[in-house]
Amino acid sequence: MRLWVDTDVGTNPDDAVALICARAHPAVELVGVSTVDGDSAWRADVARELVDTPVIDGAALEASAVSRADPDALLAIGPLTNVARLMATGYRPPRLAVMGGTRIPVDHRGARQTIEHNFGAEPAAAVAVLHAGPLLLCPLDVTVRMGLDGEETDRLATADNRLRRQLEAWARREPGTPVCLHDPLALLALLGEPVVKVERRSLVIGPDGAIRDDEAGAEHDVVVDVDARAAKARIFDLLEKGRR
Repeated sequence: MRLWVDTDVGTNPDDAVALICARAHPAVELVGVSTVDGDSAWRADVARELVDTPVIDGAALEASAVSRADPDALLAIGPLTNVARLMATGYRPPRLAVMGGTRIPVDHRGARQTIEHNFGAEPAAAVAVLHAGPLLLCPLDVTVRMGLDGEETDRLATADNRLRRQLEAWARREPGTPVCLHDPLALLALLGEPVVKVERRSLVIGPDGAIRDDEAGAEHDVVVDVDARAAKARIFDLLEKGRR
């Protein structure tokens, strides 16, 4: 699969894990990365430390750059600002997978979450993308099961030295908050790895980025369950194969 990844790497370590896993996966040719949310130029610098594929600051992203890379799929693991802008120009990737939204309220990072961060950060973009056509959605109510304990976090740090700084920065920024592998799970789901269950669901999205099942909504493929132990094992396997 020729894959383009749009990411807010640099804040939460799971984006970095997803990029390294994509680079290491035998079924993936990573043809491009773009960055989104806040200081996207800084995020692009972070991404360049992790992958040796072209990285574009999202503020300068044009549909022509993605089109020239000819991806088979686009994986969006940050706010959907860039994806919505690409679609507004008429560009649509052959396949689109998104980590975002939550179909049910979940307890995460010490609070009850009814709107997931990626959708809540840029709700108009999320509305535009979900209304644009079918996609694969990997929501927070499933990815929240991918939290790591202390031993697993230590293993993450030793699996690839490039992750150590990401984890140290996360510990300073969010003391006591466990790392959760949201974005790598979306990658595995896109690649059809047998660690998730996917069902066709009709979804409605509100102007605030909240989503819910509704028969009147647009149909999407939705990750509804995960074998978290198997998914974590696969992620660690990919990290160790791609170690530098």
